[in-house]
Amino acid sequence: MSISQVIVCFMFYSFLGWLWEMLYTPFEFKYVENRGFFFFFLFPIYGFSILLLQYLIKCVPFFTSENMTLPRLFLICMVGSAIVEYVTSFTMEKIFHARWWDYSNFPLNLNGRICLLASTFFGIVGVILVLYFFPFMDIVLRTIPQPIFDTASLILMFIFGADYALTNASLNSLLEKIENANREFVEKGESVYQAVASTPSNLKKKISDYEVETLEKARSLAEGLSDSQKYLLSRITKFSVSFEKGKENLVKVDMGNKLKEYIRKKRSN
Repeated sequence: MSISQVIVCFMFYSFLGWLWEMLYTPFEFKYVENRGFFFFFLFPIYGFSILLLQYLIKCVPFFTSENMTLPRLFLICMVGSAIVEYVTSFTMEKIFHARWWDYSNFPLNLNGRICLLASTFFGIVGVILVLYFFPFMDIVLRTIPQPIFDTASLILMFIFGADYALTNASLNSLLEKIENANREFVEKGESVYQAVASTPSNLKKKISDYEVETLEKARSLAEGLSDSQKYLLSRITKFSVSFEKGKENLVKVDMGNKLKEYIRKKRSN
């Protein structure tokens, strides 16, 4: 494939991944939710994974061998998808301190990043892609003139770049606001601890007042977010443990998750 064909295929596969997520989420959450990272209709982890599989099947001798049985192909797709999903989840959490998917409630999961059920499903999908979808795509790639791919790739690269810049800027601004709110409440927590240290009888009331104030701060912060930030926040599954470090003085302040829950409830009303 040419570079322009690779770009077009990546965007197309990313769109198919987004479409699958939109169809799947109602079964898990009972409502439609976009869990992707971008504003545009893309889920790049699917685009990368499908494109990688397509390359391996066509260009790497081990995968093109006649000895590639269906069970072996299934295991390769299953394990490969698990590796890509785990690495992507880990990397995004380190960068943004947030998760866009979480399998903690699924059996046989690994740190909530991957689970046996999802990996098995992706293994089956991988076999279907190799046997039926890739041969179809070969026909499409041979049929469409190269100039069309060249033009489409330039347009799609512009859309992808603009979307990434907007998403990254909005997300960093959102995280900065949450971190500032967390910092304020950590300091507040210290003062509450000092206030109740000498008067244990007031401990329960102080903690209750502190939690109420935290919720009020979350509501106030939510009202000040832009529409794009609220949209991003609704797609984050949860903020990570690393994002919570340094906030367990008297009461664990979970501003990011409180803010997310508030936005979610408001969107559902």
